[in-house]
Amino acid sequence: MKDIYKKLLYIAVPIMLQGMITATVNLVDVFMIGQVSESAIAAVSLANQVVMLLIISLFGISSAGVIFISQYHGVDDFPSIRKVIAFCSVLTLAVSSIFFLASFFFPQTLIQLFTSETVVVQLGGEYLTIVATSFFFTALSISLGQMLSGMGHVKEAMYASVLALFINVLLNYVLIFGHFGFPPLGVIGAAIATTCAKFCECLLLLFLAYQRKYPVFVSFNDFKRIDKSFSLNYLKTALPVIGSYTCWALGATTLTAIYSKMGTDVLVSISVFNSLEKIASTGILAMSCATGIIIGHELGRNNVDKAILIARKFNAIGAIFAIIMAVILASFAESLIGLYDLSPDTQDTAIKITRLFCLLLPLITVNSINMMGTLKSGGQTRYIFMVDIICMWGTTIPIALICMRANLPVMYVYLIAIGGGELVKLTLSGLRVQRLEWAKSLT
Repeated sequence: MKDIYKKLLYIAVPIMLQGMITATVNLVDVFMIGQVSESAIAAVSLANQVVMLLIISLFGISSAGVIFISQYHGVDDFPSIRKVIAFCSVLTLAVSSIFFLASFFFPQTLIQLFTSETVVVQLGGEYLTIVATSFFFTALSISLGQMLSGMGHVKEAMYASVLALFINVLLNYVLIFGHFGFPPLGVIGAAIATTCAKFCECLLLLFLAYQRKYPVFVSFNDFKRIDKSFSLNYLKTALPVIGSYTCWALGATTLTAIYSKMGTDVLVSISVFNSLEKIASTGILAMSCATGIIIGHELGRNNVDKAILIARKFNAIGAIFAIIMAVILASFAESLIGLYDLSPDTQDTAIKITRLFCLLLPLITVNSINMMGTLKSGGQTRYIFMVDIICMWGTTIPIALICMRANLPVMYVYLIAIGGGELVKLTLSGLRVQRLEWAKSLT
């Protein structure tokens, strides 16, 4: 197992660093925009709900591709890898086009789905219109990064994210506040900075993949090889994954809408908490992705017993890692949130929610490894989709609505709703993992 642990570190560490860099970009955005006003924070947060829906949809499409690519890579079947990438590119182009048209032409209508506050709607609409132009770059970056990760190449996406962070922070400083002769543009400046960063991230990722001769660049012949049988087999696996990601994204967006009904101050505290949550969640994402990729490689080689052993070992490692992360974040929550220019009540709420998240972090981590690592690697996508629907829409959202209507403080709404959903998920995913129905090859 020593080689597997080394492989875990080789794959998980770059993914975690990339995630932390991406989350840091969001953290810096929220921090800098927070210097403008709390309404600006709320506006950008709501606009980013639309962006999140796009990103989650793209991850759903490309994650399904990773399931196949990781197993094809296990037997060095590169023509099939390129065929998967070709099919994925068609789907991601279609999805990003839909989001672009809606966000570019009807931005304020989308923001009004969350709030009716005039200032927030106006600022959010301005931000979304500009950021919409980055959607195609985002689609290509996510798709290419995911495909490379399925083959075990994870450092390239990390390098591209480092460049994006540098450009985003620099342009935020210049454009939001108006330095080096530029006028202060506020929210619009943040949108321009994000768009430029996404473009450069995409460009570097393409360059690195081309320079290192990775088999990710498709030709017309690869598209011609997409037949009905392959399309149906892919969609059979992909649609539940897309549905699962979309289910989660719509649920998270609905939760944001519920929080927004509780007041702008609550929404701001949630936005600040989310920026910290994203950083802490990078470890969860890295462990889950690494688990899925490594198990996928073993299943592709028909090493079923080894795949089962890896799943059990990684679950235990993930739980221990989550406890360490939770203790660190809880210890520094007050200091980190204290950096923001918030009212005392808003700051206190953000700190309390962050510490409640730390309490739930080990549970969230085990569920993520079970669902998005172990079960997904074996193609159990329909079961994952079913569990996500039950947990999000049958548990978390109804509980959140009940708690809101009972006028409970947002901290209790978060703890009861999120905690309840995660407990149900632990039961359903844990049983499936123990039955070993996922341990099979798809190639």
